[in-house]
Amino acid sequence: MTFPNAVDFDARREYALGSIAELARRAKEAGRLRPDFAVDDVILVLMANSGIHASSPTAKVTASRRFAALAIQAFHASPDASPLPPVARLAPPASASQG
Repeated sequence: MTFPNAVDFDARREYALGSIAELARRAKEAGRLRPDFAVDDVILVLMANSGIHASSPTAKVTASRRFAALAIQAFHASPDASPLPPVARLAPPASASQG
C-alpha cells in the first residue's frame, strides 16, 4: 500500500520456482532430466555461478558460460549417472522446491 509500484519479489520468486518445478516435472517425464534433480539444484548453481571471480569481465563471462554448460550437462538423465547426495534445501519453505 505504501509503495503501490513496488515489485513484489516474493511473488516473482514463487512464480519462477513454480515454473522451474513444472519444467523439471515435464523434463523428468520425458526422460531428459535426471530423476533426483530438485529445484534447489538450480538455486545452488546460481549461487555457485555468482561466486565466480576472474581477472577480467571477459574471463568472468567465459567462466560463467563454461560453468553453466557443465551444470546443464550434469542435469541430463543418464543411465551411468551416480546417485547424488541429499538435496540442500535452499528455496524458501513456501515454494514448490520438490522439482
